[in-house]
Amino acid sequence: MSNGNQGRRANDAALRAARAWLLGKGLAGEVEDLRFAADDGPVPAPGLSKLLERLERNLRDVCDLSDRVAILLHDPEQTPDLVARIEIEADAAEEGAEETDRIARRIAQVAFGVSSGLGPGDRVERLDRAAVAVLYPPDGLGKQPRLVDDGIELFARHAAELPVELGGIICRMLTDRNVTVRFGQIELRVGSDETLDLSTPEGDRAWDSPIQVAEPAHATAKALKSIGLSHKQIRDSVEAAEWGNPGT
Repeated sequence: MSNGNQGRRANDAALRAARAWLLGKGLAGEVEDLRFAADDGPVPAPGLSKLLERLERNLRDVCDLSDRVAILLHDPEQTPDLVARIEIEADAAEEGAEETDRIARRIAQVAFGVSSGLGPGDRVERLDRAAVAVLYPPDGLGKQPRLVDDGIELFARHAAELPVELGGIICRMLTDRNVTVRFGQIELRVGSDETLDLSTPEGDRAWDSPIQVAEPAHATAKALKSIGLSHKQIRDSVEAAEWGNPGT
């Protein structure tokens, strides 16, 4: 691969990371405004501050890598070792941009969870649409990874935070479809028809579309508590997998 291509790769990675940063920051700002407008007190936004810190750090790192590639490309002595170093730096910039995109998608998931704890309204609807735009950009504006591709990272450490995170996961499941999320003996599943199934040792429940996400989110949180899982055990046990036919 020519050095010119390496420079374009690194620059494109920086632009991609900057776009993800902008989308993530915008969503987070709207979440912060709306979550304090709830009638019964602020809705938790678990992990939001940590995700914002990561977003900033990743953007800075990717931009630094892109700048370093540009500087190295201007070295008149393009030795084999220097060419190899430039390629490594460009690869790292692309990996960093991918991670910045993933962080923005996790912020979008938090936005879904927060909106599920709010009453209806124009701003809440716009927040949901914006979260969808980050998770599922129009053709040509980015990849559309599924929940199983991104994996699940939970931040909840208090009882009030868990339903919010579960709400975000459920919203993404309903949009992705054909996905299952397990917490040991507890399983959430969405097929191709937007029906949400909750399987627990005490029995099964199902919700048909349209679903008020807060209800299954609280039911799942209650089921996890009933089998004695701590918040750490919940965080450590969660996994997502394809179910059914993801192409339908």
